[in-house]
Amino acid sequence: KFREASRKGWETGLEAGREAGREAGRAEGRAEGREEGREEGREEGRREAEARARQNLRATIEGLARRKFGGETAKALASLLEGVSGPGRLAEVADLIIDCRSGPELLARAAKAS
Repeated sequence: KFREASRKGWETGLEAGREAGREAGRAEGRAEGREEGREEGREEGRREAEARARQNLRATIEGLARRKFGGETAKALASLLEGVSGPGRLAEVADLIIDCRSGPELLARAAKAS
C-alpha cells in the first residue's frame, strides 16, 4: 500500500510539475509576444511618422514653389520630388527655391539634386 501511494503521489507531483511548467511557458510566451508586438508597433509608428513628415515637407516645398514660380513649376517640381525620400535632399530643393530666379532654373537644379 505504501508503494502504491508513493507511486500515485509521484505521478500526481509529476503531472502538477508538468502543468506548472506549461503554465510558466505560456506566461513567458505571452510576455515575449507582448514585448515583440510593442517593438513592432513602435517601429511601424516611426516609419509612418517619417513618411508623414516627408509628405508634409514635399507639400510645403511645392507650396513655396507655387507661391514664387506659379502652378506649372510647382506641379513639375512635385513630380521630381516623388522619388526623393531623404530629408536632406528635400531640404536642398527647398533651398533652391530661395536661390533660383526662375521656374526653369529651379526645375533644372532640382533635377540634378534628386
